[in-house]
Amino acid sequence: MGSRTIAYCAALLHGAGLVALVLLLTLTAASAERRIALVLGNSQYQHAAPLANPARDAQAMADRLQNLGFEVVSGFDLTKQQTQTTVAQFAKQVRGADVALFFYAGHGLQVSGKNYLLPVDAALEDETSLDFEAVSVDFILRQMSRETSIRLVFLDACRDNPLADVLAKTAGIKGASSGLAEIPIENGGAGTLVAFAASPNQLAYDGSGDHSPFT
Repeated sequence: MGSRTIAYCAALLHGAGLVALVLLLTLTAASAERRIALVLGNSQYQHAAPLANPARDAQAMADRLQNLGFEVVSGFDLTKQQTQTTVAQFAKQVRGADVALFFYAGHGLQVSGKNYLLPVDAALEDETSLDFEAVSVDFILRQMSRETSIRLVFLDACRDNPLADVLAKTAGIKGASSGLAEIPIENGGAGTLVAFAASPNQLAYDGSGDHSPFT
């Protein structure tokens, strides 16, 4: 991966691509001095049907990353306020890290090309909902980018999301979709890799086993 490249990866990459991604994560973890990860997983939504796997996915990722030598800041089934507190803790710890990693599993959506992650208490009933109830992916990227060398982002957040339809119909917001949008290279900065659970603007699946296909 070039020093000024953001790579976009879908869940159904050929085997060689997935092996390369895992190898990249393992090698960077083995060689870096400070590795900090933020891991969030939301399953028990209050205003939408619960999702079976995200909290389990996030817990499994947190355990694996700890085994790889990461300091892990994690949260499961968090409200907006709890999410902000957890991200603030991560932002303090990640400054100056060799590797900053973010993993999220749960509902997400895009509005007019901007990606948002949804805490469990998000209702999205009107046009102000995104500012007060959702968490911008760009906001988390900014927290990761302070004096860090490598940034790895894994978004298992493209599930069919009924709240996206509510936002589009009730609030009249155009461009609301469950599939996430591409992240412009300038938003991630040099040394950033972003892996989606599905191609941009496409949906992924929660899966029928203990974990999603992506995780």
